[in-house]
Amino acid sequence: MKQKDNPPSAQKDKNQLSELDVNLEEYRNLSDQISKRVDFQQKLLNYQILLVGIIITAGVSLLSLDYTSSNTISVRYFLLLSPLPFYFLSWSFSNHDIMIVALARYINIDLRPRIKRLIGGKDVLRVEDFLLKERKQRSEEFGILPTLGEEYLLPLVFPAILITLYIFTFLYNIDKKEIDIDWPQFILLIIDVVLHILTIKLKKKAGRNYLRILEDNSE
Repeated sequence: MKQKDNPPSAQKDKNQLSELDVNLEEYRNLSDQISKRVDFQQKLLNYQILLVGIIITAGVSLLSLDYTSSNTISVRYFLLLSPLPFYFLSWSFSNHDIMIVALARYINIDLRPRIKRLIGGKDVLRVEDFLLKERKQRSEEFGILPTLGEEYLLPLVFPAILITLYIFTFLYNIDKKEIDIDWPQFILLIIDVVLHILTIKLKKKAGRNYLRILEDNSE
């Protein structure tokens, strides 16, 4: 007995179901990537907080030493070298921010409409709406801060304080006429300033990307 061919409508439904499965699997994979990046960002923030505690403890220990030329040099190098880990952690955080936004925009602009079309126009992916509303609310509450990336400005503020303290120790010795040009210190200071500027630029890039996805969602 000859087997009947599937009617065109049944074959179309089967193809749509297969396409829906592929798109849903892609959505799950991308959502998992975003979740892992967010988790790693939280670890980076914890590292930054831990780093602040370590630097403050070490700084207090250095300040308790007797005022000698050798100890002063140690304090200066400490102030110049301490910002470096913050910059590296901040770059990693901002890079994850940029990738999270790229994945989220792909889901929101491309993948989500495809899934919506395959299930008859119903929008079942609500988590993106919730996250975008949360981000928009924080953007309104914090004003310009989201333009710098995430709202945590620790990797910008704390290194700026350390650099300012170094400059203060340098200016303090002007009155005592103990100024001597230490080229390694000068080079480290330039490196700190350049890295600080690069960190701000990277955070601004991440912040602009977040604002861009908010604009996409409002259209």
